Amino acid sequence: MAAIQTGVKNDLAPKLIVDESLGATSQDDVTSAAGSVYMVQIDATAGSPTTSEPACYVKMVDASSATVGNTSADIILYAPIGKITSYVINGGWAFSTGLSIWAVTSAAVSGNVSPTSSVKVTIFSS
Repeated sequence: MAAIQTGVKNDLAPKLIVDESLGATSQDDVTSAAGSVYMVQIDATAGSPTTSEPACYVKMVDASSATVGNTSADIILYAPIGKITSYVINGGWAFSTGLSIWAVTSAAVSGNVSPTSSVKVTIFSS
């Protein structure tokens, strides 16, 4: 599913990006501009953890596009399957080109397998 960008009418951050089912296909340039990421929530409650898939990794890169399995992420966020995990970035993480995101089952750069269950990612950014 494609990432959706919406304006936010409060002081937290002006952009809300939501991807209902992030996987091993990069959602490229989801902010359409430079900015900062202030908060990321990863909802992996659609699945149950297994020995072979206890967690997923949401990866973000300062780039207008990414090639999953080849692009080195600037940020890798760990999220246990079956849980909601939130990350607040004090002061924000600035990106100058654009924000591209994807979710896989391995933290390694070569990781290119989507989680077996839906992973919803919500990002507050500028």
